Amino acid sequence: MKRVFVVLVILSISAGTVFAHHGRGSTYDTKKQISLKGTVSQLLWRNPHIAIFVDVKGEDGKVVTWVIEHSNISQLARLGYGKNSLQVGMQVTAFVNPGSNGEPIGLCQKIVLADGK
Repeated sequence: MKRVFVVLVILSISAGTVFAHHGRGSTYDTKKQISLKGTVSQLLWRNPHIAIFVDVKGEDGKVVTWVIEHSNISQLARLGYGKNSLQVGMQVTAFVNPGSNGEPIGLCQKIVLADGK
């Protein structure tokens, strides 16, 4: 009986960790998709998600750096993408769900390179 109790306590403590992954619903407006045309200025190829920084020139001529969250390294590798698929200086069009509170952040849906790939 004591063992069952210990196992139940351990499971109840660790259960919160299983469900702790952050939700994206409050961070990004998943009902809206925008396209951003710009230049890759930085890449962070790391877990839990890679980050792509894209400099986008606004209608007023000012450059705004958008931080785009993408999938994790493992998932992208399974899809055939690697650390060298994107390079700093590349021209891209990123299709993203924008930040829900107006910040220049986005959840990546698709990135199209200058050659259309």
